[in-house]
Amino acid sequence: MSKLSTSKWTKYKILRKSSTLSRYLPETAWLKEKSFWRMLTKYGQIIVKPTGSYGGDGVIRIKQTDDNAYEVQNGAKKKLYTERSALSASFRKKIGKNFIVQQRIPLATANGRPFDLRVMVQRRRNTPWQVTGKLAKVAGSGFIVTNIRLSGGKVVTVENALKQSELSFMNAKKLLAQLDKVALLAAEQLSPSYRWVDTMGIDMAFDKQGNIWIIEVNFAPMLELFLKLKDKSMFRQIKSFQRFPAENSGEARR
Repeated sequence: MSKLSTSKWTKYKILRKSSTLSRYLPETAWLKEKSFWRMLTKYGQIIVKPTGSYGGDGVIRIKQTDDNAYEVQNGAKKKLYTERSALSASFRKKIGKNFIVQQRIPLATANGRPFDLRVMVQRRRNTPWQVTGKLAKVAGSGFIVTNIRLSGGKVVTVENALKQSELSFMNAKKLLAQLDKVALLAAEQLSPSYRWVDTMGIDMAFDKQGNIWIIEVNFAPMLELFLKLKDKSMFRQIKSFQRFPAENSGEARR
């Protein structure tokens, strides 16, 4: 029997079944013209991305401006549409081709640049899930995606990112404890459907008010990100949990 799809959309639907986790998930829908406009009207900003890609490839932000125009950002490039029909036409070719539309989270920023978090959750056979490491990915100048390769951003500790952010006045210890709790709940929710997985890299975020969000879950996360931290102890701990090469998971590395 073939394995269950590891697409963003499939994992989102599994996570959404948990009433506890649903409030940590940005609203997400299969890309259709109706869902595109409904969510853009509701949130003012949305993300369109392929459900099967990794590393920030193909992530596009659409923002409604104050003068009822639409700003589309792809990488560092921005394009302005003044007509609704022109914007619809530009996205019509993506409809029905494995794209999702998602509520845009107003990410907390470190020194003015958006950042999100990679939280590693792992288990050894017949043992509970554990958080084995976490870091912050800070977007490069002018980018909306935090992927280091695409945006030229940087990796810092979560503690440092929080100190440089709008959340510096909040209790960092409590924020990180809640982050770990949500990450573990996500792993526990997904694991019955993906019994072969023992490593998850959960991309999470704080918004500007300190609320926690689950952006997506990767089953073959790029561990080398942790080598960019001065302290290599988290990398060593993460590697100690790996029984098989990441390529065996069936999901592309990011």
